[in-house]
Amino acid sequence: MSNQNNQEQSLPLIRKIGYGVGDAGSNFCWTFVASFIMIYCTNTLGISAAVVGTLMMLSKVLDGITDIFMGRIIDATHSKMGKARFWYFVSSFPVAIFTFILFNVPAGFTENTKYAFIFVIYTLIGAVFYTMNNIAYSTLTALCTKNPKDRVQMGSYRYVFAGVAILFLSFCTSGLLEYFGGGQKGWRAVSLIYAIICLVLLLVPVFAVRELPEEALREASGMDQRKEEFGFFQGIALLFKNKYFLLILALYLVKYMGSGMTAGLGIYFATYQLGNASLLGTLSLAGILPSAVALPFVPLLTSRFGMSKAVMTSNIAGALGCIPVVIGGLTGNFPLVIIGMVIRAVTSAPQTGAMNAIIAETDEYSHLKFGRRMTGMIYSCSSVGIKVGTGLGTALCGFILDLGGFDGMAETQTARAVATINWSYLLAVIVPMVLAAVLFYFMKVEEENKRMKAER
Repeated sequence: MSNQNNQEQSLPLIRKIGYGVGDAGSNFCWTFVASFIMIYCTNTLGISAAVVGTLMMLSKVLDGITDIFMGRIIDATHSKMGKARFWYFVSSFPVAIFTFILFNVPAGFTENTKYAFIFVIYTLIGAVFYTMNNIAYSTLTALCTKNPKDRVQMGSYRYVFAGVAILFLSFCTSGLLEYFGGGQKGWRAVSLIYAIICLVLLLVPVFAVRELPEEALREASGMDQRKEEFGFFQGIALLFKNKYFLLILALYLVKYMGSGMTAGLGIYFATYQLGNASLLGTLSLAGILPSAVALPFVPLLTSRFGMSKAVMTSNIAGALGCIPVVIGGLTGNFPLVIIGMVIRAVTSAPQTGAMNAIIAETDEYSHLKFGRRMTGMIYSCSSVGIKVGTGLGTALCGFILDLGGFDGMAETQTARAVATINWSYLLAVIVPMVLAAVLFYFMKVEEENKRMKAER
């Protein structure tokens, strides 16, 4: 009976909203970096996009290691603040501070020193502090409630607040840079403002949510405490035996590599293909707001059809909806681009809202299949996918710009450079939807969990 109560008890709405606010804070770090670090390097520092892209690619190697390691640390943590909430709190401060530092490369540095500075600070953010913060934040979903509907709703609120932050960044950053004088002076002011906003918003979930007692979590899952004790390398081996962990990791990599490319190339696409940098805000609005409107209906869809089927079908529809984006981008028909982006945004809502709950199901699969609950390590797939995917997408932007012959210090760009930006942006919009639909075809974790529970 207590197990059933744990499953059915719902979090108050204010706590779900408070949890979601945290993702707005993280986007004032990670989306700001992903969207603007490349143009800061090429158009303000005057350094090579290809070299910066290579350095970011190297940085991602460390990310994959530290993410899983951090997940294991969370699993082994026993503090008064809980397993994940402690790490989320202590990492919020350096996330904000190093975001400010990244966009303030000292003017007296040589070109090679600038490269080293960007690499070190970018790696500290991505592989260390944002790793701590984001894995702990994602893990809170499984540690604050055992109610599957709560988890879907927490994912939905998280996306809504992330969307608000992304829209603010897209609409306001260019204007704020100009308002504060442009160049390094503008970046210094804007990065300071964003770092302060980042910290304030990141701290909201610390006070909004509480982890369930470890005894309650074990009772709800029927887990013997002795079975929670396992070594790091044993945990790694179990992760790679868990086919659904690998599927989710692939899904995050696909989605966020595309997001990294559209974020990194978006400002270039708006500036050089559409001829107006301010249109980036309109593109972002069309890509986010419709999804936020659709999110409240996601629990109805997932309850009716199951999470995997609902997400797979919506991704197929989204891929078809991207066709107007491609046609509009190639013909210069901006309204058609917006129509396609709206369709894509609406159809992406099920995946956005359901992913946290699907990861929790994957953790349950690990418990049922292997007798181990390893929540922190399982949830590391979201952080690995977000950071490595976004980082690789941003790095690819550097290679693409260099391949097209882009020169950030030139007054005008060649037709080849503009065409390269255009095609790369459009492909980054449609390809992830197609790949996600294929991957979700194999996502049967809900069905397998029900079968294994029935056999017990």
